[in-house]
Amino acid sequence: EIYNIFDTDRILKRKPMVAIGPTSGLAGIAYWINANYRLDDEHKLDKKDPLVAAMKEWVDGEYANGRQTTLAANEVERKLEELSGGKFKVQ
Repeated sequence: EIYNIFDTDRILKRKPMVAIGPTSGLAGIAYWINANYRLDDEHKLDKKDPLVAAMKEWVDGEYANGRQTTLAANEVERKLEELSGGKFKVQ
């Protein structure tokens, strides 16, 4: 459910990557998790997953508190590990 003007999988032989920022929605966060952790179809999260909602709440809070920059992958990974109870480990 992310917008991508090109078929990067066909053209570049890789999936598009997304950054987590102030305009990230639930689908973008779910996509980031699935791509970053290379989850197969059986284990992929969707935008309705409670973990994705918790991450969205955290992301929104970061920007509500004045953050201006996108979140670094290691920041997102650490928060995901925390919110998932260790299910998703920092890579």
